[in-house]
Amino acid sequence: MSVSVPEGESGSALPSISVLIPAFEARETLASTLKSVKEQSLAPLEVIVVDDCSTDGTSDLAREVGATPLINEVNLGPAVSRNIAARKARGEILVFLDADVIIPPGILMDFATTLREMPDVAAVQTLYTPTCPGDNAVTIYQNFYYYYSLARLKMTHVAVLATWCVAVRKSAFQEMGGFNESIPEPTVEDEELGYALTDAGYRILLAKGLQVTHLARYTLRQFLRRRARMARAQAKSGWRSIRNRLLRRYMNLRETGTHHSRWMILSILLVLLAVASIPASVAVTLISGPTSPQPGVLPWLFPASLAGSLLCQLPLLRCAKRQLAGRFRLLPFVALLLADTAALGYGIARGSIEFALGQRY
Repeated sequence: MSVSVPEGESGSALPSISVLIPAFEARETLASTLKSVKEQSLAPLEVIVVDDCSTDGTSDLAREVGATPLINEVNLGPAVSRNIAARKARGEILVFLDADVIIPPGILMDFATTLREMPDVAAVQTLYTPTCPGDNAVTIYQNFYYYYSLARLKMTHVAVLATWCVAVRKSAFQEMGGFNESIPEPTVEDEELGYALTDAGYRILLAKGLQVTHLARYTLRQFLRRRARMARAQAKSGWRSIRNRLLRRYMNLRETGTHHSRWMILSILLVLLAVASIPASVAVTLISGPTSPQPGVLPWLFPASLAGSLLCQLPLLRCAKRQLAGRFRLLPFVALLLADTAALGYGIARGSIEFALGQRY
């Protein structure tokens, strides 16, 4: 997968691109991902797949379609795998791509052209498409949530770096020291790199017109565990840097160009309040006796908190109804939204407790 790099309209050569794909047990989707890379109007200088100790023939498939496979002897996680690929890469632009994503045919050309013409931009961030091939309610909700969390941003330059598909100048990546290898799971390693880039004065361009298709499918259990794991890692990330991440990025009281909406934060707090009201009501009943009237606020706290949580999410619900059209079902979407905020709240609480007990990652 190599080709001479063409010149742009201005006559200057386009920067070379290395496509880097961490993969673990990814054979089922990797073929489609690599096919979409092979069909690019601008061929990359190289495609490197890091097989993170898979057992399903991931590296064999990569080799069959002309990519360069690197194999980890043990499972090291996506942060280490991406750094391994970046050290081997020869391109001026590193395109980090997940092994379950399909990219449109002209996206590498768009990356190269944008970064050539905008020397002040260090990275170009893409979005998921609002719809995805997965047709169950959980997958539809998860995919749309990620789309909306970036599509809602009004600014052009953001602090978001999400590695489903992002182009980063190799020089800027190297200056930041790559991904934080202390983060073992696919959680906040990309977020933290994005914050580090913007804190260092680099600019990340949010290219809303560049959208990629996510092939992942989730069961309800997978979805809730994933969201709780993400929130747990984000809580620890925030506590590791209270001023620059916890207050500025995650709480996001002033819009700082992250996918963490202040309304989602408030929604999570309201769901936690609703959950806390249940044992509070039980405790009051046990103390005062079942025949004694409870304080007037307690019976209403649970439904009022849930209603307030949903009220915070009205813009998301309206956008979903408009964008998803016939795939949008209000009741399943609302139920998943409440379950999502509850899982996030649980993850934040657990991560904060673990951090207080000395577990920094």
